[in-house]
Amino acid sequence: MPDILRDLVVYPDLTTQGLGAHPDAQAIVYRAPRVSDAVPGAQWLGQIGRSRAVIRLPAEHKWNGRLLIGATPAVRSEFSLDLMLGDAALQRGYAYAACDKATPQLTLRDPNRQMTEWADSYEALTELAQSAVEKFYRQPARRTYISGVSNGGYITRIMLERKPALFDGGVDCEGVLWHPDLPHLLTCLPVYLAAYPVYRNWRGSASGNDRAEALAQLHDAGLNPQSAQEWDQYFLHYWVISLWLYGRNLDPSWAPFARDWSNDWLQDPSALADYPWKERSEQTRERISAIANSGTITKPLLSLAGSHDCLVPYRHHAQAYERLVADAGSAHWHRMYEMARVNHVDGLLVQGTGTAQPMQPFYEAALYHLEDWVEEGISPPDSGLITDIGDFAGERRLFSQVGKEELR
Repeated sequence: MPDILRDLVVYPDLTTQGLGAHPDAQAIVYRAPRVSDAVPGAQWLGQIGRSRAVIRLPAEHKWNGRLLIGATPAVRSEFSLDLMLGDAALQRGYAYAACDKATPQLTLRDPNRQMTEWADSYEALTELAQSAVEKFYRQPARRTYISGVSNGGYITRIMLERKPALFDGGVDCEGVLWHPDLPHLLTCLPVYLAAYPVYRNWRGSASGNDRAEALAQLHDAGLNPQSAQEWDQYFLHYWVISLWLYGRNLDPSWAPFARDWSNDWLQDPSALADYPWKERSEQTRERISAIANSGTITKPLLSLAGSHDCLVPYRHHAQAYERLVADAGSAHWHRMYEMARVNHVDGLLVQGTGTAQPMQPFYEAALYHLEDWVEEGISPPDSGLITDIGDFAGERRLFSQVGKEELR
């Protein structure tokens, strides 16, 4: 185990205002959160097994007695949640830790590396961060929470399912569902890649009936028709690369996944769109089963997902996980919130928001609901559709810099 105390570096401000913001962090937020006060303290950067990690420890007079584990999205770095989650947590006095899940960037193109490393990495990170807190403050954290976005939302779920003794609760934001018997990224994304070019009539030969049928296929695969103006961005930034990378890791013997990445697929995705996921389900079953969610939780979990999510659509990921939790007899530990007009990546809103709104303020408010639930016994709002941040946050002042006029 690394000697955290020996390698700590003291800073006058641990927030991004003092340390700067990593591009990974900037990419997933619509607007940086408000930083009203510097948070002096110490930071550790280092290696935990195969993962790169960061641990931030506010000065003792700033610490609130809690530790927050940030579960990072996609294949981004340990700094990717610094704006979405870290700045608000640090200003509230949390000790904070995150890692890159041991598979940053394109590591997963190596079929010898596995997504099973994610949970192992977060177990090791949590244990090290808890030890660092106890040594630094000379007392253990009175509460440890975990929270993450996208595949970090998946990590939040899987850690509460498999390692509940490490945590007091969690907030899962836009969590990806992995389960061999339910829709997942390898079943939905091929439909998007096949149907979207027809719907948009890229080749100029699609009839009205062809386009209508393609649109119906997109809807059936989970896409909300009201989010159609955002589909082009998700095709270019997420659909193609996600199918190739996760497909390559979970089904490495399928020939197109075994090829090197090609930018040509952004103009013609047919090679990947032809993925026969039904016929390949037995090839992927073992690897997906190893990372599958069970829905069995014994600690409070708040889940948030966007009604317009174009990458992990609400019906096939959020609602499906809610059913898993209920089927496991764990529904009393869980809340599922559908955030109106919220898509998957707030950072894409800078290219034109339309009627969409960012997830970040709702996400921040959910952390405060978790605190109240665990520490005060105050039940959070019932599961359901949430349209207004004022209703969801109540009287709490948020660090997220989004005015109410932008959230209606």
